[in-house]
Amino acid sequence: MATTLPRLARPTPPARPLIAAGCGFALLAVVGYLSLSQGAVGLSPGEVWSGLTSTSDSFARSVVWQIRYPRLVDAMIVGASLAVAGSLLQGVTRNPLGDPTILGMTAAAGLASAIALVISPQINQWALTMSCVAGGLFGAAVLFVIAWRGTVSPVRLALSGVALSAFFGAAIVGLLSSSRTFLQTSLGFLAGGLYAAEWDRMHAALPYAVPAFVAAVLLAGRLNVLALGDEVAAGLGVLTDRTRLLVLVVAGILTAVAVSIAGLVSFVGLICPHLARMTVGADNRYSIPIAGLYGAILVSGADVFARVVISPSEIPFGIVTAGIGAPFLLYLVKARG
Repeated sequence: MATTLPRLARPTPPARPLIAAGCGFALLAVVGYLSLSQGAVGLSPGEVWSGLTSTSDSFARSVVWQIRYPRLVDAMIVGASLAVAGSLLQGVTRNPLGDPTILGMTAAAGLASAIALVISPQINQWALTMSCVAGGLFGAAVLFVIAWRGTVSPVRLALSGVALSAFFGAAIVGLLSSSRTFLQTSLGFLAGGLYAAEWDRMHAALPYAVPAFVAAVLLAGRLNVLALGDEVAAGLGVLTDRTRLLVLVVAGILTAVAVSIAGLVSFVGLICPHLARMTVGADNRYSIPIAGLYGAILVSGADVFARVVISPSEIPFGIVTAGIGAPFLLYLVKARG
């Protein structure tokens, strides 16, 4: 059955979001434990607990609290941010291929990050995050111009985003390859990775991520009304263009938060919103939070797999999300064809 964006959100049975959320949090707890225990050095459940709650075992404390726990939190923020951004983009553009990467937002934030790194290789995380947010907002502005008043077809919008993503991506590679930091930063940044996950990345991201998550939930009802069409939405008192702009701004900020932590991660914002709608229906009040939960699970799980597949070495987890997302994209194209 084709996965599409219905124009009218059907009523969702109250039990479905609760069941989906319960199962999702249970799965996230399992993935979280695996993230804390698995890696170059395996830890037992007792060592994980000791590392979280006690200072008696200095080795476990260092591995869990200073390395793996911040990495897990960063992975959850990245996944939730990209998934919610994808939900917003698919809703506001009425495009099932809406994704921060496909529509160029990820590359715009990445380009701003690359420029900041080239100008100041020792830039602190707070300034880097701010640079990414500026780039994400620029990408949102470009997308708003392209999709003004919804007159651009979904296919044309996606093609425009692909072109922008390719252009910005080439600029990123050019900047990094001309910099002394290329070898150290390019792999994790271009493919999406959490090699240097630290608490300061979370601290720098939360002032942007938390208000953006709250705004996304508050805008969910307006997205439901926009799905009815601009004329109906305007008749119901929704300022359509202003709502589109607000949604794109929130999506741009969330995308930038993810880029500032993990670099260019693809397909999370495409997969998770579709899975959320399959699970709880098209009502954005439910599907947006559930998509965020699924995104946290996906990225955390992908990061665990990336760490253990060739242990003690690791691969960028963005390779894993791309390996999952590319077939999913082909499925969407085939189903809609």
